[in-house]
Amino acid sequence: MKNKKLLFITTRLFWPTDSGRKLSLYYYCKGIHEKFNCDIYIFSFLEAGQTEADVEGKPDFIKEVRLAMPISKGEKIFNLLIKTTLTRKWPIQCSLYYSRQNAEKIKKFCDELQPDYILTDMIRTSMYYDSFQHSHALKVLDMDDLLSARYERQIHAKYKSNISGQYSSRLPGIINKLIGNQIVRNVVLVLERNLTAKAEIYYSKLYDKVIFVSEVETDYLNKRLPGKAVTIPVGINAVPEVELNIKPEKNILSYVGNLKVAANVDTLHWIISDILPKINHDVKFMVIGKCSDSIREQYKNNNHVVFTGRVDSLVEYIRKSQIFLSPILYGTGIKTKILEAMSIGVPVVTNDVGAEGIAAKDGKELWIRNNSEAISGLVDDLLDHYDVALNVAEEGRILVEEKYEWNRIWDRFYEIFS
Repeated sequence: MKNKKLLFITTRLFWPTDSGRKLSLYYYCKGIHEKFNCDIYIFSFLEAGQTEADVEGKPDFIKEVRLAMPISKGEKIFNLLIKTTLTRKWPIQCSLYYSRQNAEKIKKFCDELQPDYILTDMIRTSMYYDSFQHSHALKVLDMDDLLSARYERQIHAKYKSNISGQYSSRLPGIINKLIGNQIVRNVVLVLERNLTAKAEIYYSKLYDKVIFVSEVETDYLNKRLPGKAVTIPVGINAVPEVELNIKPEKNILSYVGNLKVAANVDTLHWIISDILPKINHDVKFMVIGKCSDSIREQYKNNNHVVFTGRVDSLVEYIRKSQIFLSPILYGTGIKTKILEAMSIGVPVVTNDVGAEGIAAKDGKELWIRNNSEAISGLVDDLLDHYDVALNVAEEGRILVEEKYEWNRIWDRFYEIFS
């Protein structure tokens, strides 16, 4: 039987899998290819640090990759002025990802391919719908989570880093400087929250299906557009038994995050400034992930903080710690880092935001506390009663194995491809 074809429009090449979102895209495509006999075709933008040469490293289950054209500053400014500021049609992120050239390239690719399915990656590529609306393919918007809800939490967050984050390379320099101002930052965040909320509903109506990683967001959208959204959670690969035998080092806490993302930067500041000083044990806080020189410099005199940078094996580093300390200041959807730590069998301390969407209960598979005093007090208690901590961590590992391994997650796609 002839394989079906899927065209996936992505915001980045998703290999190597060095972030939660890349991990999702990688295994989504792998599962669709293997379980539904689909040939996978990718039309992708490049994120900062990626080049055309990176296409050569594509996974075997990807049939073909075509790259988006770089978007000129002129077109970005035009989009921001007309589509975002004047007509209030697109969020800022959509304006930064759209060009007429790429719209034409997507239309041409679609016409050549005649795909059975078309997926777009997050709200920031949803506006390319016009390029393939004529296609008979099933059109799916992989929303991931509700960014408007994330921005709402970010507006009220105590710590406020520069919001350009991973978008900084896409923004004209003068705009990057402007949004570094806190007053401008708040105005921009409110605007982006409002426009994103509007776009999420508008484009959800156009697409045949919408994917979220969390039931929370799925329920939200289905109350407004019944039957439109499906939940396909983030998955995890089982950790080999030999790696689970790595012994933790005394009083080591760990955290994972790409510190070019505002939510991770602000969370890090919260932990180091408000939580660590309240912990009575003499702990070391190991920060795992990409990190800028400016953040390292900011904490260079803090003897409790160690930056590892990006590592080849999360398992090895997280297993070195006695506790995975990862409350999340703001965010939405399921946090891959929480599931990964649970799968590794390390006690996890998070908050309501970090646990959102995960079928785990406080004190049974992980711990949930929501302020600095409660979190620091819990860390001290767990370090003093570590056998109890390990028993709960083992329950967390079993939960992830039973509910969140990729082979189980792929079955969720039957709701779309049946």
